[in-house]
Amino acid sequence: MAASMRVMLQCNINKFLLAPASWRPLARTLNVSYARSGKQNEDSSIENNPFYEKYADKIKNLQRSNPEEYQTRLHVMKEGEKKDVNTQNQTPTLSDQPRPKLLSGNSGEDKGLDSVVKIDLLRKHSAEEITEIWRDFHREKDIICAVIPKDTYAKIHQKAKEFPMFLYPLPMDEGYEFFFAQFHSNSFYFTSVINYQAYQENAPALLTMTHYPELQEEKGIVLMRGELDTKFLTVQQAQFFANQVQLYFASDDADRMRLLRDFNKRPADFKHMDLIDQLSKSTVNLS
Repeated sequence: MAASMRVMLQCNINKFLLAPASWRPLARTLNVSYARSGKQNEDSSIENNPFYEKYADKIKNLQRSNPEEYQTRLHVMKEGEKKDVNTQNQTPTLSDQPRPKLLSGNSGEDKGLDSVVKIDLLRKHSAEEITEIWRDFHREKDIICAVIPKDTYAKIHQKAKEFPMFLYPLPMDEGYEFFFAQFHSNSFYFTSVINYQAYQENAPALLTMTHYPELQEEKGIVLMRGELDTKFLTVQQAQFFANQVQLYFASDDADRMRLLRDFNKRPADFKHMDLIDQLSKSTVNLS
């Protein structure tokens, strides 16, 4: 197994989710004030980070191309280390930590289907025709889409409300990178675990999968549209996450249900290596 994967998988899952009391997944910026002092010690500290080996090239490129952004991220990491020192005699579990929770209010993520297409025109067509129209509409865009039978989405929605948070592995050239997702209303918001550690409530949503139930009763289908940040994800990778959502939330498999339940309700029992095992047993892949 590659060194980068060993580092990631040996990290306690509790370190992945040192979450604040709330998470606004659509936030795109981080505003942090800092003082430039002790640069040599700070650079040495980041090199001792267990993720440094995997991201060394990206870190060095960022340091050269955007020193201010580099210092900002370094400051965030240093602040996190100070908190760790204050609690070094404790061994917190995931259940001890505040869990991420979307802030209430209008954050703009609940726009309806009419913000994407003209619903009145769609209603004139059959479910089969709408399926073709929806796929053709997104065919040349860096967006994923799906047309989901209403009973399947009802199952997804029910499970996602009960188990709104989950962890998803993404195969990389060496090992896996883990992504965290949270369900709210009719949308799944994905961000990388590393982004979540660094930015917490300001972690950028790298993929937003929105489901539109407006035609659910009339046509028996739910339309899905997944918008991604193409600087960090490919369409193929976004589709891979969508397939994993189907794998866990549309399935009645007992082992997958156990993983959903453990992650949300019995975190001490959750083992992230089981996610890799589930992938190996499934037909979900990046090809």
